[in-house]
Amino acid sequence: MDLKKLAYFVTIVEEGQITRAAQRLHIAQPPLSLQLKSLEEELGVTLIERENKKFEITPAGWTLYKRAKEVLHSIDGMVAEIHDQEQGMRGTLSIGTVMSCVPYLPSVVKQFQQTYPRVTFRLWEDDSYRVEELLQQKRIELGLVRLPLQSDLGAYTPEVSIDRLHTEPLVAIPPVSIALDGPILAVEELCCHPLLILRGQGDYGVYHRFMDICKIRGLKPSIVCESPDVSTLMLLAESGIGIAVVPRSALLLRLDQVRHAEIDPPIESDTAIVTLKGQYLSAAARNFKQLLLGSMGNGRS
Repeated sequence: MDLKKLAYFVTIVEEGQITRAAQRLHIAQPPLSLQLKSLEEELGVTLIERENKKFEITPAGWTLYKRAKEVLHSIDGMVAEIHDQEQGMRGTLSIGTVMSCVPYLPSVVKQFQQTYPRVTFRLWEDDSYRVEELLQQKRIELGLVRLPLQSDLGAYTPEVSIDRLHTEPLVAIPPVSIALDGPILAVEELCCHPLLILRGQGDYGVYHRFMDICKIRGLKPSIVCESPDVSTLMLLAESGIGIAVVPRSALLLRLDQVRHAEIDPPIESDTAIVTLKGQYLSAAARNFKQLLLGSMGNGRS
């Protein structure tokens, strides 16, 4: 089967109209319609109902679309691998990261760029749930997430590989109006104040670990804000709204020293690098992954 026909068919389905597909492919509409008809004749099925201005993908059409995407992705991976071997490491490396893990990246990106200056980065910032989706959609090669993954909890079963990266405690960042008696703040005392806490879209994470500790100790915290963005929580804390409860790496977002306290008992958050099983990783992605793992030492803070 001609790969060009498959690529044309995928474009037609994605555009939802032969005219728009022809424009996207920079070819005339009649030849594209002939290519579609030829593909249907070759397979002996109708792929798209298009009588009386109706445009509807048939079940056979959807099956072909799905399989054709897999074939084309495989071809893209093969070509990318060959180019890496022949041309060295260049191009764009797409990485998804939860916002609370952004502080891990500057030093590693800087070190990577010194060795591989022809590689540029495309960063997607969201919560772990969305980073997993981006990985499944193959819009990123690597994901930097907080554990557990939604797949660990049975939300769905994406085939991902997990490399544990780092374990760090949550810390409390108070506004200037709240005094700290020392470097450690008991969770009982913490819950006497309005709280701002990290929370993504997933079913379990930093927020839930904190709430579990509170429940065990019979505490009912007053949470006035939940956000997936540690920068937002820290800004709100600086504004006097409450105490921000965030991973310790968030302190790296500020150039100056941030007043904070460790929480007693310790509440830890785990991070990991995730990749899609069976997906070809570019040389740039493999090297960046190793550099990031190496920069974290034994994985504990």
